[in-house]
Amino acid sequence: MKKYLLSILGATCIFTGSALDMVRLQGRVMSDGKPLAGVPVTDGTQVVVTDSKGRYKMNSASDVEFVYLTLPDGYEIPVADGVPVIYGRVTPDDKGNFRHDFELKRSERDMTKHVLFVMADPQVYFDPNMSEVEKAALEMKQSMTDDYKGLEAVGIVVGDIVGNIKEGEHFFPWMIREIAKCDFPYFYVCGNHDIEMSAPTNEQSRGSFHRYFGPTYYSFNRGKVHYIVLDDVYWMGRYYTGYLTQKQLDWLAQDLALVPEGSTVIVSMHIPCYSRGARHQQWGKEESNKVLGNRQALFRMLKPYRAHIMSGHEHYNENYILSDRLYEHCHAPLSTLFWCAPWAMDGTPGGYAVYEIDGDDIDWYYKSVGRDRNYQFEVYPRGRSREHPEAVVANIWNVDSSWKVEWLEDGVLRGNMTRYTGYDPNIWEDVSAHGKDYAFPYVGSDITEHMFYCVPDSETSVITVRATDHNGNVYTSSIDQSAVSNTK
Repeated sequence: MKKYLLSILGATCIFTGSALDMVRLQGRVMSDGKPLAGVPVTDGTQVVVTDSKGRYKMNSASDVEFVYLTLPDGYEIPVADGVPVIYGRVTPDDKGNFRHDFELKRSERDMTKHVLFVMADPQVYFDPNMSEVEKAALEMKQSMTDDYKGLEAVGIVVGDIVGNIKEGEHFFPWMIREIAKCDFPYFYVCGNHDIEMSAPTNEQSRGSFHRYFGPTYYSFNRGKVHYIVLDDVYWMGRYYTGYLTQKQLDWLAQDLALVPEGSTVIVSMHIPCYSRGARHQQWGKEESNKVLGNRQALFRMLKPYRAHIMSGHEHYNENYILSDRLYEHCHAPLSTLFWCAPWAMDGTPGGYAVYEIDGDDIDWYYKSVGRDRNYQFEVYPRGRSREHPEAVVANIWNVDSSWKVEWLEDGVLRGNMTRYTGYDPNIWEDVSAHGKDYAFPYVGSDITEHMFYCVPDSETSVITVRATDHNGNVYTSSIDQSAVSNTK
């Protein structure tokens, strides 16, 4: 009944005022000459669904920019110039009318099983950074041939496509071109580096993004998963904060009203909802430009679903199990430490996340560019850790509280490693030795909560770290203490 009322209300929505105060949108959604009924269409404010003849109609505000649809499962993602195009740019005639028809192509693939790639903060500042983006894209393409042949794939960049928006007109097309070399569609999230900071208001700050990528919030379906992209960077003229506008929340409520309760929903945004401070209930340590200020409103809306939130922004890797039905993945950046070192501030190598989706089941791993998928952590010998120089330590960057991290000495199981908060030795030492010569010398390493240590009985034994992840995947790495120096 809720869905029925929504479609009726949307289809009959009427704005008061003269024709000059509104734009009348209409059109059809078709595939192979046949109408598609029940497809959601939106202007970013209201959501209507197409009738039995594939028709939609709505009256919109005079400043409407886009009309776009929620792509149904089973249809190819329309792509133009390397970017998914599920929208039309509204250019009304002098009477306030605009028509846009959507033509969808039925896919030959069953999308129930598919792959999602998530790239965070590629954030290119200089031309040489482009070759690293290309390397990641070509690696993803090869992975689809070697590991996922025959499956549907989709990618999402969770914001900060470029480093300096003043170069946006130069780098946006380059980024689209390089990422498109993966040979599957990539969607884009708007990050704080992607907005025009010379704009006086939030509404005016998305000009460049709109020109290249279209609307900043929208949805689509692949298999049994409903995907939602949100825009949670709010520009206030001098600085930004993490915030979802009421307009966007109202749109989201209508979008989710068409999704059956219990469904799997993947929400992508730039600024994370949660933080390490929140994990420890240290609310005062949360900064407004680093977390979503009105996250509870989003959490309430997602409560009926099995939801995964994909975010970036923080330039470290963190996972938050917020409930048994809500999980946030804060992704490490492809750009590492602003492209100044091989690692992000927490020691995570540059890379991206891979999500293997089969119906409602999701498995995932972090893929370091240029490394095997089984490379899930780094092990350091005694003497490398600032906090525990007496110990062998491991940085397990994609860990969450469900993982089991054990250690063996000369093949004998010794128990669980102890988790601690500290600095990753690689990035700490690199910053100490070369930080003053970085392109951005003000950036540096930071503490992370995904460090583990153990104290061996012998200084010459072989130590093996064995990590079992959320889905039972086992990763191991060994270090022969007799063959390595205890200090770098």
